[in-house]
Amino acid sequence: MLKVVCLTLFIAAVSAGIPYKDCAHSEVIDVAISGCTTSPCTLHKGKEVQIDIQYKANQDTTKATWTLHAILAGGLDLDLSTLIPGFDKDGCHDTPCPVKKGETKKFSYKLTIPEATPTPIEADVKARLIGDSGDLFCGTVHGNIVD
Repeated sequence: MLKVVCLTLFIAAVSAGIPYKDCAHSEVIDVAISGCTTSPCTLHKGKEVQIDIQYKANQDTTKATWTLHAILAGGLDLDLSTLIPGFDKDGCHDTPCPVKKGETKKFSYKLTIPEATPTPIEADVKARLIGDSGDLFCGTVHGNIVD
């Protein structure tokens, strides 16, 4: 559940024009998200969100691994994959694999922010899709989720 929340914050921030720190090599071409109309992007529990990230592949890879970290106040860095039951690290479930260098690919995710999400949540969220030779895309944003 926290994966969904943090992924949504990351992608919503990019699509809304919210400042973000690129931690790869600017592979993201376009980001579209439903339900985000303000900056910073504030998302609401119980609402469905469609997320689409278009990126240009910087490498050939047969696999893609998804990682997600939340950096909370005070610098606490949480690896969300170890905290979320059933976290799926296989990025090929969200983007077509294999990936060929130079191809334009799409990472897609549709979700509903769970009603049980504690609010408000505020964090810097670092999202990465990693191929055989490093990051396919990576970025850190600041965002929140409310009732």
